[in-house]
Amino acid sequence: MPSSIMARIGHARLRGAFCGLALALTPALAMAQDAGGQQQSSPILPMPPVPEFKPLPAGSRPAAPVIGIFNTQQIMAQSLAVQKLQTELGARREALVRDVRAEDSQLQALRQSIIKAGKAPTPEQQQDLQKRVMADRTKFGNRNRILEEDAQVALNQVQREMQQIVSAIAAARGMTMVLQAGTAALHDNSLDISDQVVTYLNQALPSVYLPGPTEDPEDIAKSGKYPVMPFQPPADNGGD
Repeated sequence: MPSSIMARIGHARLRGAFCGLALALTPALAMAQDAGGQQQSSPILPMPPVPEFKPLPAGSRPAAPVIGIFNTQQIMAQSLAVQKLQTELGARREALVRDVRAEDSQLQALRQSIIKAGKAPTPEQQQDLQKRVMADRTKFGNRNRILEEDAQVALNQVQREMQQIVSAIAAARGMTMVLQAGTAALHDNSLDISDQVVTYLNQALPSVYLPGPTEDPEDIAKSGKYPVMPFQPPADNGGD
């Protein structure tokens, strides 16, 4: 049973991905259908007869489903690990933005100094400036990638633990179907296991591993040496 629940969770994520892909393709499909500025009508195809399928004899009915509901957004918002991550990753993002702005200010000052000299920049100056701009793109682009991958590494841990907890709760309560809250237009609150998931999640995973600011998650993955110690935020020293 837990595996079927996990499959449903995975299927819900896939459906979301497919919906997004369909929306992205809609303009392209419309352009293809309207090639040449004229709307292409659907072709009229022949409809050969097919064999008649008669009703089947009565069979055994499946057992009544025991349904559970969980709200991922609520669980993530109340997760201690996610709250710590938001604080740490927010600080890293702000540091990146500060560094980008500082470098941009230096480049602007360099350009102004060349202009104030009253002479056209030499080919060497132009080349040096272009090299610096390209190097900045690479450096800051790489830092941004690492920051995004850090978030993925951390949140994947929360998601995997949450799926295990949902499956365990479902098995303990005899649930045969667990749905995302967003997929149910209406449900009784007694079916919602979100609060229970949050309680167990915070007990089992109050913190997660987060690569250091200068560590590349891809290098860690290639090394095969996966860390086991969870991320611990710096101790509050009272601003010292």
